[in-house]
Amino acid sequence: MAKCRFLYDNLITAESMISVSSLKLGVVTTALKEGTGAAVITPSGDFTGAVDLECVVEIDALGTGEIGSSTFKVSYDGGATWAATGIATDDDDISLSYGFKVKWAGGTGADFVVGDKWYFKGINLYNPGKMLDFDRDSRYRSDDSDAENTITIHSTVASQVKAVVIGDHNLTSTATITLQADAAATFDSGVGGAPELSESVTWAAGKILHYLTTAYTKAYTRLKIQDTDNADDYIEIGELFLGSYMELSKNFREGFGEEPGFLMDANATSYGVDRERFYSESKALTYEFERMPSADLTLKRAFVTALGSRATGVFKRFWFNADSATPADVILAKLISWPHTHNTISYYDMPLQLTEVLKSI
Repeated sequence: MAKCRFLYDNLITAESMISVSSLKLGVVTTALKEGTGAAVITPSGDFTGAVDLECVVEIDALGTGEIGSSTFKVSYDGGATWAATGIATDDDDISLSYGFKVKWAGGTGADFVVGDKWYFKGINLYNPGKMLDFDRDSRYRSDDSDAENTITIHSTVASQVKAVVIGDHNLTSTATITLQADAAATFDSGVGGAPELSESVTWAAGKILHYLTTAYTKAYTRLKIQDTDNADDYIEIGELFLGSYMELSKNFREGFGEEPGFLMDANATSYGVDRERFYSESKALTYEFERMPSADLTLKRAFVTALGSRATGVFKRFWFNADSATPADVILAKLISWPHTHNTISYYDMPLQLTEVLKSI
């Protein structure tokens, strides 16, 4: 059995670092009106944005005050800036940016008053940021799985990459997955215009952990995925990790503790008859690290400190690989406790307790 590894310091820290070749289209909400004109707006369309946007439409000139002669301006950042002005109103769909469409129906009295405003949003339930939120119920989805899909990460901070985790995916066993890295966004800095690094990633059901043959420090990383046999007809990824890992000098004592818990509701009749609804099973895992040197205590303290942020109020999850020789043995975990007891000079006992992060769908 090889040593366990903790993958917690994700190089991908913001959605803005990720670009994807395709994205499942989002939805457009209904509108909230501010103004006294009689016209009624109908927003529609397939939202193409990668992040949620608030669209504002405002009447900026009247003409006769009716549909067709009056014009409007449009903002895609909640009214902070205006992307276009003087667009003619219409009772047929008008195509705007990001897949938004609007049209109006007339009412009793003047259709418009200058300053009439409508607020509505474009929402993408499957944007790339869903891979970073530690919520196993949220997903990134591509638009198509037959075409080759790419997920590109741009990092401005020089950080070493030793591993990638693709969590809660829907990829089939026949999918081809390639990890590439390069100093340039064009991925052509290597020999003959090829990427400087390119490795095939081995498929595993549900969660894929891939340790790099050679660690790298490059500004650009790209995952290329093609899955023509996928019945869903889209690529789905719940969590994406890219970075290094912590490995202690010694492994935990052979064997570990596992305490199952059962998540269920129960309704009882007046006669004491229980009717239970089972939802899921949770596991509390315990690993005994004994006589660990002070250098491991320093690593452990840095790990615990990195998980919690007072500024954001977030206590992050991490990937735990109990046996690094078996990458499939990896879970998204939550730290419960990791105390240490001074054993003898410069050596410590450090029992680790964690639970697996669950999903409901």
